[in-house]
Amino acid sequence: MRLPHTAVFLLASMVGWAVNATEAGVVEFFEKSAWVEAVGSFETIPFTGFPDGTFITDQYADLGILFTDGNDSIAFAGSFINDGVGLDGNGDISVAFDTPQAWIGVDFPGLLSIELFSGGRLFYTSSIAGGGGTGFFFGLISSDLFNAAVVAEPAPGLEAEIDDLHFGVPAPGAIWLLALAGLLPRRRRR
Repeated sequence: MRLPHTAVFLLASMVGWAVNATEAGVVEFFEKSAWVEAVGSFETIPFTGFPDGTFITDQYADLGILFTDGNDSIAFAGSFINDGVGLDGNGDISVAFDTPQAWIGVDFPGLLSIELFSGGRLFYTSSIAGGGGTGFFFGLISSDLFNAAVVAEPAPGLEAEIDDLHFGVPAPGAIWLLALAGLLPRRRRR
């Protein structure tokens, strides 16, 4: 499914604050409240319930997500301000989804960027988000659905870290409401 670029931009303008609408039909959110308002429902992975140092691969398969690097590990640190637990990418953090997604968001310390993939093809690389310190949020809403993403370290020697990961796709009811509001393309009559 593809949401039209105009729907994504309209969505960005409706929520209004701390967003960057890109040419690629992706809206970047730097304020969590704006992203949450825009997407409505989503899944959250807080990375709790595992011992420090546990490698995360298929532990969240029941949510339709795999961590494909094989070296992403649970870390206990004060920089993960939501609950003291997060995921250390030991470099980048790559994920694959069972079903295509429309949005992704991360609570994180430091700096990162997010790359979106569809069918193995990179179609979007975000700006760099964050800065020195903790308590940052970065979220994307894409008009093109994606089935993989990479939370990337923005520079050599840095490691991507995630406090919480959020993702989702419009529910059938939400798609119906977008269509009703005229945000989805209409079928042409023959």
